[in-house]
Amino acid sequence: MRLLFVNYEFPPVGGGAAYASLATARELVAMGHRVDFLTAATPGARQDEEIDGIRVFRVRCHRRSVHDIGLLGALSFLALAVPRLRALANHNRYDACHYYFGLPTGLLSCVPGAHRATPYIISLRGSDVPGYSPELRSFHQFLLPFTRRIWGGAYRVIANSRALRRLAAESFPGLRVDVILNGATTPKTIPIDARPRSGTRVLTVSRLIERKGLDTLVHAIARSRDPALHLDIAGEGPEQASLRHLAHSLGVADRVRFHGFIEHAQLAHLYTNADVFTLVSRAESCSMAMLEAMAAGLPIVATNVGGNVELIQPDVNGLLVEPENIDALERALSELAADPQRRLHFGTYNRDLIEQRYGWRSVAQQYEALFEEMVASPKISETAVEPNSGVLERRGIDP
Repeated sequence: MRLLFVNYEFPPVGGGAAYASLATARELVAMGHRVDFLTAATPGARQDEEIDGIRVFRVRCHRRSVHDIGLLGALSFLALAVPRLRALANHNRYDACHYYFGLPTGLLSCVPGAHRATPYIISLRGSDVPGYSPELRSFHQFLLPFTRRIWGGAYRVIANSRALRRLAAESFPGLRVDVILNGATTPKTIPIDARPRSGTRVLTVSRLIERKGLDTLVHAIARSRDPALHLDIAGEGPEQASLRHLAHSLGVADRVRFHGFIEHAQLAHLYTNADVFTLVSRAESCSMAMLEAMAAGLPIVATNVGGNVELIQPDVNGLLVEPENIDALERALSELAADPQRRLHFGTYNRDLIEQRYGWRSVAQQYEALFEEMVASPKISETAVEPNSGVLERRGIDP
């Protein structure tokens, strides 16, 4: 099959969706499919190139930072991607298009052009779902008619967790939403029982934004009576200055290390030298960082929100705590810090779980089955929306 992936994020910029889309595309190419990838340009990257058999086409756009495209950046990507998308569709007979993010990327599915004749799927990632990010409430309300059209016109809408599917259903009851979780790659060798030790090292990898709840994590480290409990924070974002100030004000600046942005290939070193991985988000879909930590054989402490509860079984491969509950978070971290055997048990289970169920080949096979179903199905007409019903329908038409 000839497939076109569209995502305004592509490594090294962006978060989990960037790496998920690249990893899925790689596997599909390895399985014998042709994949073209339309994305935004990154500083220093070639405009167009081939990566692991994937033809990557880039358009320039403005970005606030590595992890934040901003409204201006999203608009600039959409404007400059339109002619490139049309040209690609005119010169290639794609069997299917795969848009990552309903907004902003999915808006390209509404633009007139040859690509409109190609069936598409939408991968929901979190912030593109109404209600996921409270700060985007007004944005989603304004664009709700477009979201209705984008989701309703898709052959399938895919969420990366059951929790995200439930949230999507609140906005569009009656619309079918399937679930395909993210994946991870298991390192060939991880010396779980022979890592160099300097106290107990807790690691988190995320964007430094309010939704990730990192302030509660710094408070938990400060509340711990164990002076050997250290925290490593990998990532950057608008909350970095306030988090540094918080660590200083709580007297734990010497126990909290900010690594800033780490290249994806270099994260393996942090995973290898950590004892516990923690994800304390106030809302989460399906964390790529947590899956990668599991693949590296780390035990997990996470908040019981979103996709976290679909991956972590309490007392089997990690511990779950309520978001904002600093005391519970501190107890969970201290429990694992004091029990190396329990950490080893959780970590071994996580590594086996990724190998058996959440490898990228498994993810790609699920998408492959979906694309093959699309190719074999009748063409899809434009979305029909029943007035006042909130139910979106797709009507087949003759080829």
